[in-house]
Amino acid sequence: MQIENVFNRKKFFICVLNYSMTINSAFQNLLDSFCDSYERDEAEMIARIVFEDVFDLKPSSIVIDADKDFSFEKSERLTQIIQRLKNHEPVQYVTGKAFFYGNEFEVNSSVLIPRPETEELVQWIIESTSNKKQNILDIGTGSGCIAISIKKILSEADVFATDSSLGALDIAKRNSENLQQQIHFKKSDILQSENPFNIQFDIIVSNPPYITEAEKSSLDKNVIQFEPHEALFAIGDDAMIFYRKIIAFANKFLKEGGQIFFEVNQQYGKEVVKLLNENNFKNTKLKKDLNGNDRMVRAVK
Repeated sequence: MQIENVFNRKKFFICVLNYSMTINSAFQNLLDSFCDSYERDEAEMIARIVFEDVFDLKPSSIVIDADKDFSFEKSERLTQIIQRLKNHEPVQYVTGKAFFYGNEFEVNSSVLIPRPETEELVQWIIESTSNKKQNILDIGTGSGCIAISIKKILSEADVFATDSSLGALDIAKRNSENLQQQIHFKKSDILQSENPFNIQFDIIVSNPPYITEAEKSSLDKNVIQFEPHEALFAIGDDAMIFYRKIIAFANKFLKEGGQIFFEVNQQYGKEVVKLLNENNFKNTKLKKDLNGNDRMVRAVK
């Protein structure tokens, strides 16, 4: 989305630096600027996220405190944020936080921004099991959003999580501490290493890299420029490489009767189902997300 010309045209920076403006007038200026490049709902969402971050306001306070002035320091912070947004940086990285399954997660460019489709995967896992003592493994945890969200609901479970990125694990550990959930983290590359925990699991879940090089041109500019490529892209044009390795891992370390869950590229959902069936998994189900796309797979060992 192109927003450079919008800010030049609206001269928004001049407005922001006038720190005698009220919160409401600055909010309306920002919203009007975004509306030239975003759909109205998306523009309002971004503007509210920015103002809640800068002014530590609840959404209603933008109206309640509409006539309050704001300081030069707030004005500078707002200007810095807008400059980063001009460069197509996702608003979640700009503010350093994203909301997932009702909780606030710290995020930066070391981890993917959690998506609503992944919330549906978490919900499916929770609906498919009970809150009892069991071992659950999240492979490629990123921000830790899947593992932590599951643990918050299935409190009796022991939840384990791996990632090949130390930067991602640092974020995931901070999120688990901030949300007061005990998760067992270890650095591990599923393509190169065996089971780092040396136990059997009742549930294995993964949202692995599944975008091929050929599909890169279809992604938004802010995704390509800012989100971690190792968490997005499979190796070359082999979209199934991580699924094959994780299924092989599950054949060794998933208990009989245990469940495996995947988030999938909508183009390859049926291939993941076929791969699971070929490896003697049963009760395999491909599920659509709320947008009607094949997005999740579950199977039983």
